[in-house]
Amino acid sequence: MNKNLRNIKNIVKGNSWLKIISLFIAIFIWIYVIGGKKYDINLHAGLKIYALPKGLAISNTLPKKIIVKLRGSKVSFMKLNKKIYFRINGSSLLSKKNTLILSQSYLDLPSSIRVVSIYPKIIPVIISRIVVKYIKVLPLFKGKLKMGYYLKNISFFPQYVKVKGPKDIVDNLSVITTKKININNLKRNALVRINLVDPTKFLKILYNKKININLVIGRIKKNA
Repeated sequence: MNKNLRNIKNIVKGNSWLKIISLFIAIFIWIYVIGGKKYDINLHAGLKIYALPKGLAISNTLPKKIIVKLRGSKVSFMKLNKKIYFRINGSSLLSKKNTLILSQSYLDLPSSIRVVSIYPKIIPVIISRIVVKYIKVLPLFKGKLKMGYYLKNISFFPQYVKVKGPKDIVDNLSVITTKKININNLKRNALVRINLVDPTKFLKILYNKKININLVIGRIKKNA
């Protein structure tokens, strides 16, 4: 009788281990099947151009986001960084117009992930020499003087400011404007200190980013 009980207990114990082993095998197969299945995902990639030769700069707007469709398993996507970039060595670019054709070789991806598509795939890049030039300042106004008054004289300093940037942009720049000066209902002389407006993100205003403007207001004489 005791022997039979021991046999039954051994069978139960043996089946328990068998069930545990079977469970682990089932989980392993499930992970293998799910993890190995291929999926497509769309990501926004950035664009970084590094190691530009000294004295050169990019003078056109590059796309901030590039849509990349990737194909891979769930396991491989888990290894992927949240933000991916196309990294371009600027030392290989020409000093003028360039055409980049983006490909997987510019991305740092796990070998198990494949690029299906890229948009936009073709990126124009314009490289220009950096120059420094003095540009004329133009004050801008808004509003109207008080009725019966007129703007008799405007003087300001500096009248020119030094800017730095790509040659093709600097050469096409004729003036640097101020922020609009409110002269609404003004009837007395005024001394105003006002900020200059950055004309484009590619240019930098050196030193003087504010100017002093002296406004002389005259009164319109009534006819006798």
